[in-house]
This record gives sequence, C-alpha cells and structure tokens, in this order.
Amino acid sequence: MKSPEQKETEWKEKRRGKITASTLPDLMKAGKGTPFGKAAFDEMYLVRYERRTGIMRESPTGKALDWGRENESLAIEWLRSQLISGIKSCTTDFKDIVFNEPFKGFGDSPDFYVYGSDGKVIALGEIKCPMSQGKIESLQFLNEIDEKNEYYWQFLGHFIGRPDVDTLYYVIYDGYINDGRIIEMHRADHVENIQKLYDRIRLSNEIVDESLRSWRDFPDCIESAKEVLKLKLEIEALQPESKGNVPVQNEIYKLKKSLKKLAKKQSRPSQH
Repeated sequence: MKSPEQKETEWKEKRRGKITASTLPDLMKAGKGTPFGKAAFDEMYLVRYERRTGIMRESPTGKALDWGRENESLAIEWLRSQLISGIKSCTTDFKDIVFNEPFKGFGDSPDFYVYGSDGKVIALGEIKCPMSQGKIESLQFLNEIDEKNEYYWQFLGHFIGRPDVDTLYYVIYDGYINDGRIIEMHRADHVENIQKLYDRIRLSNEIVDESLRSWRDFPDCIESAKEVLKLKLEIEALQPESKGNVPVQNEIYKLKKSLKKLAKKQSRPSQH
C-alpha cells in the first residue's frame, strides 16, 4: 500500500503542466478591455513554467491550508453520518488520489464521490473547512451557488472533469464543533457557464502551447491559438464518425495537414 506522502507526490506529478480546477476562479477573470486579466495570465504562466522546465510549482502553504487538510478527513466522517449513500474520499479511499483528465492539458480532483445503490458515482463533492469563524458564520446564509461565489468556477470544473455526473455537493465544514452544511448543485442549472468554462480552458491551454512554440507572450498568442483550437475541435468532432468512413478520414487528414502547417508557421525561429 502506498504511503500518503507517495500518493501526494504522484498526484502532484500528474498535475504538472496542467490547468486544474482549483485555478479556474482566477483563470476566468477578465482584464480591462481584454478577456484575460492579470490573475488569469499569472495562472497560465505557472502552467507554462511547468511545461517549459518540467519542474513542479511550489505548493501554497499557510495555517488556513493546513487547517483544511487536517479537517478534511473529519468532514468526510461527518458527511457519512448525514447521507445514506456511500461516500468515498478521493484522497484516502483509492489506491491513487483521484485525478480526472477529460482532455489534454486539464485535470481535476474532487474531494469525494457519492455512490448510488448500483455502485455508480451519482455525485461529486467539494469540501471547504474555513479556519475563520467569521467566514463560517457568514456561510450560514449561503443557500445557492452562483457566479458571485469565490469557488463557483472550481465547482463547475468538477463537472467538466466528470461529464457523466450531474450533481455536486458543496460541504462547508466547521472543524471547531464537528458540524457542517451541504449545498447541492446540478449540472442542468449551469449548462451555459460549463460550456463557457470549457471553452476558456481549451483556449488557455492552446495559448500556453502557442507561447512555448512561438516564444511570444500570451497577449500576442491569443488569435493564433484560436486558429489552432478551431482546427483541433473540427478534428475531434469528426473522429467518432471516422471508423470505416473514407471521406471523413480524408477530411481529418486535410485538417491535420493544415494544423501542422499552421504550427510550423507559428513556430519560434531557429537560433543561429
């Protein structure tokens, strides 16, 4: 059996060079007159650094983070006392820490899974354990999650990570008194924003790659990244129909050729 330290090290390695759900609130921030603000670019620079160097970013530290980690297992036990359905921690109840990768360049780790009687995952879960008692008290009045919530886009990232699951439980746990609240979210209520977030992640991923390929800064890569992404999405849309379908296979070949030509055109000039 792997030690918790080994599991965390391997999990961090999987995250290296990827956009992850915890960064999405910043990634969605716009700037003045531009779709990408400083906070969004700062997150993308971290991803670029990891892809360029192969070195993992420094993990954030602090009392509040330590408090959250220490209380997460207690929150899971409290949650099990509240729900009839089966609960599995995505950190401790699997051989490896869960890391869902629905497409290249993005990964997500919910805090827990909720299982139905048929053994299938019926809900995803995110746990927050505020250290501030004032924050805990203010959250007593939270009844629904919308774009104003600081974790909204992270929650939607969980839906993207598991497109087969339609429910999410947001658990606010009070580690001082072993009590909490459960707020439910449903995919159907956020369809447009989930698509908006998906589009943002895909474009951000291409901007980072375009910057590495051309050695230009992010603002100068947005339009060319859109061109590359458009071709990739066309290819992805055709692939399910390609088996045994020669006309579709030929179309994919043409698109891949155009993609290769575009990438070559935008590549960093060789240094002599």
